[in-house]
Amino acid sequence: MGFSRRSATPTREAVDHFKHGVTSFKDAGFAAARGTRDAAAPKVNVVLTKVGLRKPPAPKWPWVAGAIGAGLAVGGAVAYLWYRRRTESIGEQLLADELLDDTELDDRALHEELVDSASR
Repeated sequence: MGFSRRSATPTREAVDHFKHGVTSFKDAGFAAARGTRDAAAPKVNVVLTKVGLRKPPAPKWPWVAGAIGAGLAVGGAVAYLWYRRRTESIGEQLLADELLDDTELDDRALHEELVDSASR
């Protein structure tokens, strides 16, 4: 048995193992960076918001308050229109009653004048 010298040129198998090792290291680095980003992102966002480099997330409740306000405005407008229509009809009815009452008063006044003039 003797020692043999290997050639200086890498074999195809050695190159494939080297490429596989580089790919594995690259994938491990990407996985570590992704995990670090996922773990640190909320804390970084809080710091950026406090410093003023990022706007805070908009709260959802103004949309709810706006919808309630719009509903109240529409409801108020409908109630006002109903009230106006109701008071107009009541006003017309009262006016009609008043006109009828005035004619009765005029008839009574005329009757009293006739009675007074007849008694003189």
